Amino acid sequence: MPSRKRASSFEKLGVDITSSEMQVFRAVLIAAGGINKPASYNEIATSLESIAGKKYTKAYIYRRLNSLEEDGFIIVDTIHTPRTYTVTESSVIRALETKRERKLFESLAKRHDVTTKLNQLNSIQKQELAIMLHKQLVGTQSIDKSQVIEGIENVRSTIIRDFADAAQKGDRIRILGHASTLAEGLGPGGVTELKVIQAGFRGVKVQGLLTPIGQEDLDLNLMARHLTPMVEVFKQATKTGNIQLKLTHAPINTYRIVCLNEDKMLLYLTHAKESDVAAVIHRDYNPGLIDDAIKTFDNLWGSGLDVLDMVKQVLKKKTT
Repeated sequence: MPSRKRASSFEKLGVDITSSEMQVFRAVLIAAGGINKPASYNEIATSLESIAGKKYTKAYIYRRLNSLEEDGFIIVDTIHTPRTYTVTESSVIRALETKRERKLFESLAKRHDVTTKLNQLNSIQKQELAIMLHKQLVGTQSIDKSQVIEGIENVRSTIIRDFADAAQKGDRIRILGHASTLAEGLGPGGVTELKVIQAGFRGVKVQGLLTPIGQEDLDLNLMARHLTPMVEVFKQATKTGNIQLKLTHAPINTYRIVCLNEDKMLLYLTHAKESDVAAVIHRDYNPGLIDDAIKTFDNLWGSGLDVLDMVKQVLKKKTT
């Protein structure tokens, strides 16, 4: 019997030395009396019976011989009668090399697959992984049009369609988020923010509340840089008195939301820079969550720092 180390080496190549094929391979060698010597079927069958202590059917033995031939471990002479089976050193070397190359290819393919999956996992935020797991376990529920929105553009278009454009005179839009998302997440002010600001022209009260990064001046510069591309619209909107902007006094971990009155809310499910996962929640689906988010907003708003005039001063300096 081969040593355990040698058996392990063969196993790594995909060769099971205890398999029925290898038992027949051994019978061929014994029947032939060594390598480079032919053996007939009858001689192999007798040898196999002696090794195993029992008889096998022709079909059983021929299947193993065919398998050994396909793998290259034996050479079959079909010209002469009866046909003979021979084991050569070169045939065994080629067979093992083929096995090695096949296993190497499989290992490289698995390595590539694992590397790809690791790269995909590294690119996903932990919060997003938690959301994905929850969705896999319980599914995405849709009750009274409440649902999860995925994709950056889908989230933005939802804010425009269901909040900015849907708001009418006398309505209120509350926006609560982190100041860093202005520059790092949404980039320079775009269509989404423009549509929200324009709602102020229709008599919609828009309240924007941002939590600071740390330094007040840095937050003001972020907002100013964000609003620069739409400075004229912003100036006109602020004249209506419907656009209000505040900062909380200190950084705080809280909701990131867009609310229309007390009826519905868009709740971001990640604080990642690219805000591509959010849930639209209607009051009749989860009134408690909406009430708590609005209460949190109103409490922070009441003690917030009104920065509108300071932002306008920064904008004025940048445009003069």
